Order: sequence, then structure tokens, then C-alpha cells
Amino acid sequence: MKSILSFAAAIVLAVSVFSVPAKAVVTFDDFFATDPFAFEVIYLHELGIITGYPDGTFRPNNPVTRAEAITMVGRALKLDGTKRATPFSDVSPSSFASGYIASAAAEGIVIGFPGMTFKPEDPVTRGQTAVILDRAFYFADAPDNTFSDVDGDQYYFDAISRLAYAGVAKGYPDNTFKPDLNVSRVHFAAFLARTVEPSFIPEKRELLNDANDILADLKAKNFESVADYVSADEGIVFCPYSGGCMGDDSGVSFTKAETANFMEDSEEYLWGYQDGSGFPIELTPSQYYDEYMMDAVYNEKERYGITEQPMTMEQIHERFPDATIVEFYYPGTQQYDFMDWQNLNMVFAKDSSGEWHLIAIVNNRWTI
Repeated sequence: MKSILSFAAAIVLAVSVFSVPAKAVVTFDDFFATDPFAFEVIYLHELGIITGYPDGTFRPNNPVTRAEAITMVGRALKLDGTKRATPFSDVSPSSFASGYIASAAAEGIVIGFPGMTFKPEDPVTRGQTAVILDRAFYFADAPDNTFSDVDGDQYYFDAISRLAYAGVAKGYPDNTFKPDLNVSRVHFAAFLARTVEPSFIPEKRELLNDANDILADLKAKNFESVADYVSADEGIVFCPYSGGCMGDDSGVSFTKAETANFMEDSEEYLWGYQDGSGFPIELTPSQYYDEYMMDAVYNEKERYGITEQPMTMEQIHERFPDATIVEFYYPGTQQYDFMDWQNLNMVFAKDSSGEWHLIAIVNNRWTI
């Protein structure tokens, strides 16, 4: 694999988008750039997910209440936060969190307690946080966690396993997770920022840098270098549409050696079928490159970013449930009301030794 930026350098890169000191960016009177999680909070504040209190404080060490937690998750998911009645008897329609609680209940993110109460002012524990995030966002299947204080029969066991495997939630030096410990506001922000923006996780930042390198290689038609990221055992799959890539036999599979020779291959392949018309897509690799794979302007990314096409992600995960996806997005043009959007998705997965490999390149576009 090619050399990659360190996470420290990535943090510098992330801060470079701000033209003023971090304290001024965050605008909280009690929270500063020296905090270990300052950049996670800056990021969430930039997106409007964290807003703080009317007195200008963030209160980083205060426990997160259930109402606050669901409000932050709801903003991250862009749920409807309009204040309204909820299914819970102890959440007033006038509560700041009522809209997000109602939306989260409708989405199955929160269930509440017996008697249809939500207990909005109760603090959220680390175990509960794992369950909320696991329900709200996609996390790949994971091996069982090995924390000494998390038993397999506990309701949060699987969620903690998935978040820990993804790098979102970490344990303590004594190999405990402390699932019953209340989560502070700054720690909840760290969990949520890593979930929304994986580049806050060091190995996912490295993966993003690899994806940027691969994009440069694709633009240069340098498939020998692209092949460096492909597993010799598993190869790589190419799909023109995410919706047509969900079956195990869909798309075209290339070995590592075949990938290196991609542009020189003169054979015509059936890549799939046009979404909408159903006509077969029968092209040589170089034709497929021009007409589907790189038929848009894709730019290097500093962050993973929140996808504009969540259905694409869902469809790719149907085929590759353990994958991490880096999406490069072309938003389209005003001339066509932005319906000419396209995306190029690099799909990565770990092998048995823990090394990341490029296992698929999946494109997608709007069709009729």
C-alpha cells in the first residue's frame, strides 16, 4: 500500500478549513481547542448537530440526557425535529426534543420504557449509547467483543461489538467497557462524530487516503497501481449500478492480475443491465471505463462526508455487509435540475489478517 498521512496530519488538514481559532469556531465559553475531542466537537458544531446552551456553554463533562442524545442523533440523520406529540407520556409536545424523539420512535431507534415513558432527563450510559447508535446508523457485522465486563446475554452486547470493531467506541486500559457508566456530553460527541465521519478513526482516515490515491490512479488509467489494493485471493467486482449489484453473481469480477491489465483487455463483458430500460451493458473494459466508471468529474476528499444517496449505500451493503464504502459524488448540473448526478463507490473490506483490500467499484446514477 502507498504511504498515507498520519492522523495528526489529518487533524491539521481538518482544522485548515477554519480561518479562526478553534475556540472561536466552536463559540463555547467553557470548551477549548486543547480538549482531546475538540475537533470532533468542531465538526459536529459545523454541521449544526451540537449547539450548546443559551448561556454560551457546552458543559462537556455533564452527563448526556436521553433527550439530548436523541436530538443530536436526529440532527445527524436529518430527521424531522418539528416539535409535536410523541408516543411517550412524559415527553411534552413543547419539549425541545419532542420532534426528534417522535421521529426516532417512528424509525425504531428508541423504544422507551414500560408504561410508554421515555425518561427524557435520565442520563445515557455507554451501553445505551452503543445501542442507540447501532440502531440509528449502519455498522458492519463484527466478531464478539472481549471486554471483561460485557456479557453475551446483555442487550447491548452486539451493539458494543459492532461499534468497537468499527473503531467508534473504545474500552479502557483494563479491558473493560464500563457499559453502565454515564456518558459525558463530550464523549457522546466523540462517539457520534466517529460514526458520522469515519475519518476521525485513524485507520479509516488511512483508508480515505488510500481511496484518494486510487482515484488518482483511476484518472491516470493506471490500473497496475489500482491492482496493488486488490486481494490476490478475492479479486474485485465492477458494477455500473448499485441496484444491480446486490446478487452474488452480478457485475464483473476481475482477479488482481486481470485488474492490472484492465485497459488493455479487449474482451467484451456483460457488466449488467441499464437501470430503467433493461438493455444489456456489453462493453470492453476501456469502454466501460469511459461510459460508466469515470463518466463524471470526481474530486479528492478530505472527509468521507454524509452521502447524498443513502439508497446506494444500502444496496451496496446488501451485497457487501462487512464493507466500508468511500463515495465520490458528482452532484450533477443545474441544467438538468441535478438529476444527472453520478457516484463512484470504492468498497473496502478486511481480510483475515486485518488488511484492507479494495473488493468492488460500484457506480450509480439516476435513470428512468
